[in-house]
Parts: sequence; structure tokens; C-alpha cells
Amino acid sequence: MTAISFSVFKDKIISGKKRQTIRKVRKNPIREGMDLELYWWQRSPNNEFLGKTTCLKVTEITIHRNHIDYLDSMGYKSRISSVYGLLNFALNDGFSNWDELVTFFVDTHGLPFTGSLIEWDYPLELP
Repeated sequence: MTAISFSVFKDKIISGKKRQTIRKVRKNPIREGMDLELYWWQRSPNNEFLGKTTCLKVTEITIHRNHIDYLDSMGYKSRISSVYGLLNFALNDGFSNWDELVTFFVDTHGLPFTGSLIEWDYPLELP
């Protein structure tokens, strides 16, 4: 079982509006089919278990200011660069728009940012 902790978008995770997260590449990477436990502020006194789920897909991505590069399911380099595609990606990750996502990554990681897009199943299993 692999734990993922969150500090933003709690309501969107619980409601299923957010079913993906972007993380730095891990030493022991999350893989498709793995069981995941989602937590709110896991390493704090006020932590909360949000639910259990299964990883559906992990994709290596690189976020740039005006596009996202990734490897598609066939292993080919692909790019999201349309306004609609970038907006949809940002919404799926819990942000209100692409600019909000870019600002978050500039402030917390810098751009370009290479990491893993982790997608999970919904609904979450609760204890």
C-alpha cells in the first residue's frame, strides 16, 4: 500500500472531481495497479484518511509555461498545447485554470517541472 498526502483540494478529492496528482519522480515509483491510500496532511497531528483506491495510470510529464510534454500509451512523445487541453488538464488536477496551475508550479518547483502524473480510480473506499 502506498500513501499519498495532500494539503490542497480536499473537497475535490473526496467528491471525485480531482482524480490525479502530479508528483516528483519517486525513488520507488508508483505503478499502475498499485493500491493507494490518500491522506489529508498525513504527517501532521490533524491528519485524515480520505480513502483507499487503485492507481489506474502513471505518466511521465514535463510541465512548461505553455504546454505539457508526455509519453503516450504507445511510448511516443506527445504534447498538450491547446487552450482547451491545458484548461482540461488543470481542472482535472483541481486548479481553476491553466494559469493557476503554472503559478503553483513556478512557486513550488520551478519550470520546466518533470514528474509523474498519477491517476486513480473513483469512488474511494472508505474505512
